[in-house]
Amino acid sequence: MAVRGFLPARRGPFHPPDLLSELRAGDPITRVTLCDGRQAWLVTRYEDARSVLCDPRFSADATNPGMPSLSPGRVFPSERRTMSRTDGPRHAALRGVLAPEFTPERVAGLAPIVERIVAKAIDDMLAEDARPVDFHAAFAVPVPGRLVCALLGVPDGDQARLRSWAKILTSRTTTAGELVAADDALYAYCTGLVARRLAEPAEVAEVAEPTEVAEPTGVGAAGEVGVDMLGRLVDRGVRTGRLTSRELSLMVKLLVVAGHEPTANMISLATLTLLLTPGWYGAMGAEPGAVSGAVEELLRYHTLMHDGLPRVATEDVDVGGVAIRAGDGVIVSLASGNRDAAVFDRPNELDMFRPNAESHLAFGAGAHQCVARELARAELRLALRTLAARIPTLQLAVPFADISFMEDMHIYGVRELPVTW
Repeated sequence: MAVRGFLPARRGPFHPPDLLSELRAGDPITRVTLCDGRQAWLVTRYEDARSVLCDPRFSADATNPGMPSLSPGRVFPSERRTMSRTDGPRHAALRGVLAPEFTPERVAGLAPIVERIVAKAIDDMLAEDARPVDFHAAFAVPVPGRLVCALLGVPDGDQARLRSWAKILTSRTTTAGELVAADDALYAYCTGLVARRLAEPAEVAEVAEPTEVAEPTGVGAAGEVGVDMLGRLVDRGVRTGRLTSRELSLMVKLLVVAGHEPTANMISLATLTLLLTPGWYGAMGAEPGAVSGAVEELLRYHTLMHDGLPRVATEDVDVGGVAIRAGDGVIVSLASGNRDAAVFDRPNELDMFRPNAESHLAFGAGAHQCVARELARAELRLALRTLAARIPTLQLAVPFADISFMEDMHIYGVRELPVTW
């Protein structure tokens, strides 16, 4: 079966291609031809997807020659692969340095910073003279962007550059030349950040009151847990010998890309979805207890990584009765797994009371599951709750049919979202 550009068009903005449901029902692990002419296995059922993602015999290492390509331009220098594209003991060691920054306790400590970022973004949006306002540009993008930049000590004037590089690196249509140029620029920037932080005096990695860093929005203050993440990574990783400065630069690059596009796109998609069901938008502000469940269901329903996660089998493995040979490429469709009726009742419906919504695969699974997932959840909860409480009359300013969606990106979302109130 040939799948051009990897996936055919969606059935609608909120629904994956019909092909995925057809395969899930009849041929759930099937060979597909990718955009570069090679073949790979496409995994569409939830249980099979979890099986592959949790099995160490399936590699995420970008240097593996059998790694499937999800778009023609995705060619990175092998020495530039980030933590998410490594395996085994080294992946575990890298993750061990970063993971303490995203524990539930650390994320809870970040709440006051996130709240101030959200409040300022709302203030700025309300101060706009003209309406409609592009919600995506005015609110959804600044919230996660300002947070990741505050944690890494990025100056205010550099945020736009970081996001422009992140967008290129997550595009499905970028040429190889454009991709490498953006990767070169972002890596050089991150190397400079790390070098400057290394030149400063050492701090204790787990201090309760980290030093204040230059923050573009005035959010965060000395004494708040979470400020100066980069300083702690330098102390915990490089100064102890657990990381090289190059490895930390690559880790910072991953944080910049992952900290911008996914959460920004999810804030806009979630808000759009709730505005289409006004009762649920209002509930976000009036019933705080409903927010957590709504966030999990929205993550399941939209599954931002809509083209899947690539893997390579390092041994012969049987998955769901299909023999996958060593060296075979595999693509795990998270979007398909999250619409599997064997796991989620009425999977194509949005159900804010879904009892098992948190079982979704939106953050992946296994050893490579998104390390910052709790922070992403916290940002979404605080953004939706505060929006609904402060702007209860928020509404779309254009018909739903006029909204343009980014099917050409690896991270699905809206291009812009005109709103008024």
